[in-house]
Amino acid sequence: MKHRNTLLSAAFALAIGFTGLAAAQSATSAVQGSGKPGDVAIIQNAATGFSREVKVKDNGKFMQRNLQTGTYTVTIRHADGSMEPAQTVTLQVGSTARVQ
Repeated sequence: MKHRNTLLSAAFALAIGFTGLAAAQSATSAVQGSGKPGDVAIIQNAATGFSREVKVKDNGKFMQRNLQTGTYTVTIRHADGSMEPAQTVTLQVGSTARVQ
């Protein structure tokens, strides 16, 4: 009987551990890229109406985390107001799309 209780306890502990692993997976994604310091990355999802402007850092990189999955356009607006052509990226769960 004691052996059976030990096995049940071990099985329960494993089940709880696997549940924790499943919960740790991120349901969101990210976009990262590069530009010139002072540029702004405009990240948009037409299907949801989401729009965010992210400033390019002094190191020439930008990142936007916690995006829902879907298709986004990323446009770089330079400090002088000129725009790079939009790039389309599709985000999957837990992925990071890179744009240049």
